[in-house]
Amino acid sequence: MSKRLLILMCSIFLVVPLLFMGCGSDGSDGKDGINGTNGTNGTNGKDLTAVARPESCAVCHGTAGDQHQATYDVLYQDNIIRVENVVYSFNAADNTDVVTFNMISKDPDADSDCTKVQNLNIYFTQYNQDNNTFGFDPVVNSRSLKGTLASVSGGCTSTKASPDNVSLLTKNGLVIVYGFDESSGRLFNRVQQAQFPYAGFVKTGVVDYVSAANVSGCEKCHIVPFLKHGNIYGQINHVAATDFYTCKACHLDNRPGEDIIWQILVNDPVAAAAIEVGGATETPAQEAQYAYKTRLMNDTHMSHAMEFAYPQSMRNCNTCHAGKLNVILADKEFVAETCKSCHPVTTPTNAESEKPQPSMQELWKRVGVDGFHSMTMTCNISNCHAAGGGAKTFGELHTGYDPEIYTSTGTRYSSVFTVTIDNASFNDNTKILTFGFSATESPDLPGLAVTDIKPTVLVGLYGWDSKDYIVGPHLNHPDGRRNLEYKVVEETHPRFTTVLAADGKWVVTADLSTWTDNIANGSVKRAEIAVMPTLRSAALPAGDNVIALNAPSRTFVLATKVLQSPALDTAGIVKVTAGCNNCHDALGTSFHSGDRGGNIVVCRLCHTTVSGASHLEMQSRSIDSYAHALHSFQKMDIQNVHFDNDVQQMYYNLHIESNFPTFGLNNCEACHNKGKYNAPDQSKSLSGLHSASRDNVIGWNRKIDSVPSYVTGPGSRACGGCHRAEFIKEDDAVGLASFNSHTRTNGYLLEGANVFTEINRIMYNWEDGIVLPSP
Repeated sequence: MSKRLLILMCSIFLVVPLLFMGCGSDGSDGKDGINGTNGTNGTNGKDLTAVARPESCAVCHGTAGDQHQATYDVLYQDNIIRVENVVYSFNAADNTDVVTFNMISKDPDADSDCTKVQNLNIYFTQYNQDNNTFGFDPVVNSRSLKGTLASVSGGCTSTKASPDNVSLLTKNGLVIVYGFDESSGRLFNRVQQAQFPYAGFVKTGVVDYVSAANVSGCEKCHIVPFLKHGNIYGQINHVAATDFYTCKACHLDNRPGEDIIWQILVNDPVAAAAIEVGGATETPAQEAQYAYKTRLMNDTHMSHAMEFAYPQSMRNCNTCHAGKLNVILADKEFVAETCKSCHPVTTPTNAESEKPQPSMQELWKRVGVDGFHSMTMTCNISNCHAAGGGAKTFGELHTGYDPEIYTSTGTRYSSVFTVTIDNASFNDNTKILTFGFSATESPDLPGLAVTDIKPTVLVGLYGWDSKDYIVGPHLNHPDGRRNLEYKVVEETHPRFTTVLAADGKWVVTADLSTWTDNIANGSVKRAEIAVMPTLRSAALPAGDNVIALNAPSRTFVLATKVLQSPALDTAGIVKVTAGCNNCHDALGTSFHSGDRGGNIVVCRLCHTTVSGASHLEMQSRSIDSYAHALHSFQKMDIQNVHFDNDVQQMYYNLHIESNFPTFGLNNCEACHNKGKYNAPDQSKSLSGLHSASRDNVIGWNRKIDSVPSYVTGPGSRACGGCHRAEFIKEDDAVGLASFNSHTRTNGYLLEGANVFTEINRIMYNWEDGIVLPSP
């Protein structure tokens, strides 16, 4: 932490009690950007520009969020160009493969002429009915049938000389036509940003292939409809029986894989860094050691487990294989290839891998069989890991569900255990807030009970009529304790008392008298009451055994004594079930603990605007800034990255080059409800504090340096979460300075200011009862 940021944080902690006790002082010493230095004649100077004034973002950018979404919606338009009536024939007279089809467009801007579309591919991939696989013998790539194209009135013909003068009608397989038109470019990892994808196919012979995975699983986190690489349909014409047909044009079951770097990343990070950073080439020994086939299982498992920033546990097989777990966990699938598709074989000894999957070597050691298994994993499962074989079967080792989120049979813990906030009252004289909450369990789960829940309660005090907390419960009080965060029964807290804790029912009181003046002057009108229900499972490893439950919250209006219904608590800004949990499956399990699920309002209780981000430079701790930056793949704790170490440099590069999984960060509706992503209403969102840059980053002479901590407005904070992240990732000091200048000119960006003072200055514009400190 820089000395400048440390001094600023200390000054905030000193000023907070004065502000909240109603003293009206900003604690400034003439150097905080509010008071000017003394003039030469001894009169007090005033810097009228170095104070917070309302942002003007909405004047020019009032619909910027709508425009972001509209830009995204232009991409990946489903079924605009359609390919129908695909027919294959063999012309024996001139030994040519002939493919005919109709290309039809529903949009005048999209081509219906196959000779003019930006990209068109025609492949034949052979199907082997005996083992339900795709591939050629001898091993070759799928045969390209794209030849001379002719188009007449939407009808297209491709004619190409046959390499073997044999009709493909004598073989089982798929003739696949696919491509796109109007691509605006490519993202990292070979992702096309195409407007008009299309696909069609016809079978030759018998093809009764059914995938063990579901395209609907991909659509939870990716595009709907799912488009591999941004342009290749995972499902043709929305028919489930065609799941991954198009993918089989490339992902043959017997063709050698091309990305052994995935395995090297987790098995030998130093060797991977020599390739990724040092420019070395893969050696013959590595090619032999890490050889694999391009089966969809391998390419999908390896890329998600070993390279991509996959946002949930790979143990959660049900995400992609719902309804088919009996297929993928069958004894015959418990072979080395399956294990190696997710796990490294040996544990790296020369560098630490950043990927969480334990190696097979480590797993064997855990159960004391490392001397029994060979590194080549050639054990005969029919004599060992099969029913009656003595060792655990595949299905016993992997249930197919993340054990922090689901029971072994696939029931969500959050649907079994429900915690509700039932009542609340407030004494105007003593400023004591009393509230009761309870937990229920249905159905009964052996080994777990509501009486085992260890709740933590949090009370956040909203600033005026905003959605943000002026008193964050997780922040420190001047007495050194958390403001209003309390582990019920388990700790003694000066502002909390447990009245009842028995049989899954609790009653707790919270003393709000510290903030009496704020309640009196209207700067605190509402309190958010929240419960984090911590329930641990003895079946999970210690330290990682908190199961995923939803954290409820309800808003209590202090003046009217009304406890609002849960439906009124969330402003409908963020989608959790159909947004966050599409990718994370259960909030908290992949980045905190599982007792923080289901409710972004609860996230905001800790992620307040009045603190700078502790793990992210030049961002606010506020959930909008934090989440936007993280989903832009700004790296956390950059000060701990040694850029003179090739392994750490490699992992940094991989992280910042990650793609938002819907292939476009301007897809606001991936997380937000419709219409809830434009410039924020400044009367409903408080000013925020940004952290300083992490100077003197180890091994990297960055251009971005010496950026101080700032107090800034809600538009700069929220929108800047994405925009600043992009400048930071690119080390674009000019772009960052220009963006900061823009937000300063059209709002405020104050160095050395007190965030609570500036919140007062802004809210003064539309709230009654605010007394400003002397300028």
